[in-house]
Amino acid sequence: MSLPDPGTAGNRDRPQFATRGDASIKEIDWFVEPCWKGQRLLARLEDGRVRLTGEDGQPPDPDLGEAARVLEVAIDADQALIDGSWTAMPFVGEGSPARQRARTVAKNARTGAMPDPATLETRRAFVAWDLIELDGQLLHDIPYQERRRLLESVIIESIRVRISPAVRPPIRGWLAAWQADGFTHFVAKQPNSRYRPGETAPDWLQVSVVSDKLPSLLERVFGSRPGRMRPEPSQPE
Repeated sequence: MSLPDPGTAGNRDRPQFATRGDASIKEIDWFVEPCWKGQRLLARLEDGRVRLTGEDGQPPDPDLGEAARVLEVAIDADQALIDGSWTAMPFVGEGSPARQRARTVAKNARTGAMPDPATLETRRAFVAWDLIELDGQLLHDIPYQERRRLLESVIIESIRVRISPAVRPPIRGWLAAWQADGFTHFVAKQPNSRYRPGETAPDWLQVSVVSDKLPSLLERVFGSRPGRMRPEPSQPE
């Protein structure tokens, strides 16, 4: 499928959102990714330059020019549109200096409440998790698992540009590790899901990793508990 007229590009440069709530994953082949805190961005590469847009389809703050620059040398394509997040999360996991500083702050304050390590970290990386266009072709109707494979062939990873991990059940160990690294949610994606710009997808589910009201992993995988879903943006505050 060829790209629409450039005059309609703004309508395409909005992300797809996940459905947030107590919802069941009904098959065991769903992909599960950490939900990255940070600034949700779409990165459009054309003519060797990257143009960024935010969740609302509008250009973000000018100070995000750094994100565009690191992406310009990390996308191995003539043209592409990539969904992801500009985030400190890759630098604040267990054992990181930012997390150690946060523990020291909490100890010195004697409050027991540790500040978010991301507030003590100035570095940012772009974490990519979906590929929406590639070399003049819309990928909206390509299944997620195939878009994911193409994404891995397009991104040249470095400390400043990453590809989000995507795993399949069983995921208890992954959730424990993500929670230890400061993630509060994960996103489950149906492998055959399509990409609909600006819409909330029923086959992308954003779920808390900490709520004691959620069903067990087995209940979630096999869909033994009916879900209540409400649309929300896919980036928690």
